[in-house]
Amino acid sequence: MTALTSGAPSTLARNELPPHLDENLLTPRFYTTEFEKAAKTDLDIARKDFEAMFKEMEADYNLKHFDRKASLERLQDLSAEDKAVYESYLVRSVVSEFSGFLLFKEISNRFKKAGRAELGQFFTFLARDEARHAGFLGRALKTEGINVDLPNLPKKRAATFFPLSWVLYSLYLSEKIGYWRYILINRHLKANPEKVCAPLFDFFEPWCQDENRHGDCINLMMRCWPGMTKGFRGKILSRFFLWTVFLTHTLTVCERGDFYKLLGIDPVLFDEEVIIQTNNTSKNAFPWVYKFDDGKFLEMRIEILNAFKAWRSEKGIKKPVAMAKFVTLILKQFILPMEKTNAVRYG
Repeated sequence: MTALTSGAPSTLARNELPPHLDENLLTPRFYTTEFEKAAKTDLDIARKDFEAMFKEMEADYNLKHFDRKASLERLQDLSAEDKAVYESYLVRSVVSEFSGFLLFKEISNRFKKAGRAELGQFFTFLARDEARHAGFLGRALKTEGINVDLPNLPKKRAATFFPLSWVLYSLYLSEKIGYWRYILINRHLKANPEKVCAPLFDFFEPWCQDENRHGDCINLMMRCWPGMTKGFRGKILSRFFLWTVFLTHTLTVCERGDFYKLLGIDPVLFDEEVIIQTNNTSKNAFPWVYKFDDGKFLEMRIEILNAFKAWRSEKGIKKPVAMAKFVTLILKQFILPMEKTNAVRYG
């Protein structure tokens, strides 16, 4: 992993992370799961839908979209501060996309070894898309003079184990919230072209559709495991992962608020719209979603943001008090009312 300065590579220490990527709860991570259990997925329960989704992924609509010869030079000069904000976004994003590639590739390999060739190929398609995204972001970073050694990055960061049900719930939300984040940025920049600070954003719209299709693929996998969405288990998993992903998104957008401001986007309003749209989209997959009618869930984000900032900034005896307030607020948000959905389920 190297950072390039003055045209010459500067080698980082073995355990040192790339620029703009520190270790905290909001940093993108690498994951592993119950691969043997996943290989037992019963496709017959959703055969017709699986074959339709397989054909859509096989079509590879973005085969020629990520033009390797396209210039990724900035369209306008950025200040040193704005340049750092943009680079931070790129580094975190490339790690997130590469993490998805590694997980999908490993799942694909395990399926093929277990004799599940069509499932293996299905996840090869997903890994293909994530690899393209990571490669394109990596090119944008090299334009900024930063080379992230992605193949060796997992060696510096231990993988987190999640049960299969956790992986499917979190992957679905990760892909769908990624879709809404990208598509909303894309719509904003089309309406405000003067805010397009780099040509990377010209590629966002088809990129969004990759994220959307991936979410649909994961939804299909969830339907092949009907026990994951039934009864109390389905309700608590829906609540936990919606809350976790929404909370993380709120805090992450808060930390990267300068990036959204660089694009002329209000980070608080952006976060709210992404959460609303993702919660609504999740009605197609989860048995329960949060009920936003009374506005309490969305209103509490502001209190949580303020409490989070206070906790991060306080010192001495005030720090645990600030942490207690933050924890109390997020738990209050966690138990807010949910509503049952009509998501299609098999079995």
